[in-house]
Amino acid sequence: MSKQPRRKKKHRPKPVSVADAGDTPRRTVRLSLDTLEIARGHDGFLRGAPEPVLLVAMYRLGGASPLSLVGRLLVRAELKSDIPCSVELGQPEVHYDARFAVGERIVVLGLAVEQDSGDGVQALYTAFEAPEQLLLYDAIEAEPVPRNLADWSRDGCAAPAARPVEVLLGSSSLEKLSPYDDYISAAAFSVTAAARCDEVWRLPFVARDQRNDWTLVLRLYIGA
Repeated sequence: MSKQPRRKKKHRPKPVSVADAGDTPRRTVRLSLDTLEIARGHDGFLRGAPEPVLLVAMYRLGGASPLSLVGRLLVRAELKSDIPCSVELGQPEVHYDARFAVGERIVVLGLAVEQDSGDGVQALYTAFEAPEQLLLYDAIEAEPVPRNLADWSRDGCAAPAARPVEVLLGSSSLEKLSPYDDYISAAAFSVTAAARCDEVWRLPFVARDQRNDWTLVLRLYIGA
């Protein structure tokens, strides 16, 4: 009995992966902290100069992957001159390389604290790890409507002015996480991840009693 010739299997092209897709350009993201400008500073009666602590987190959102923290920084600024003054921060940096789909965004959230015990600073730094629980609303809103990071980021921002925001962790204000440190305020901005940019941003931190008035100057670079 003669054998039937074997049929050759048709070659099927491999599906295009997310990493190879044409709409997912590879980008290098660098976030660096340059300067803290201090217009006013207060650390209580007869307690000397404030001890500013800056906490900054960078998030990626809006694509097929879940909302994620891609980097964070904690910087203590040492005042060496009278207020008003500027403190050079040495450009500590978050560096991130990835492919971004169309529609993905980068959100940068900054917090400012006047440190006393350090317990509040630790709690706030840890809170960055739970982006799905963070809710933001603009500080100027007459009737606050807290939104998750994805919804808040859709409004976008234009450099150099970041937006002063109030931040909740679940249903609690971040101020409640730092009872032994003085929480000053928060600011945030968002940009399209797939677009190239090299921009300086100014994040305002003004306490409710206005005794502390600081501005963080940072640079965000997104490029090939």
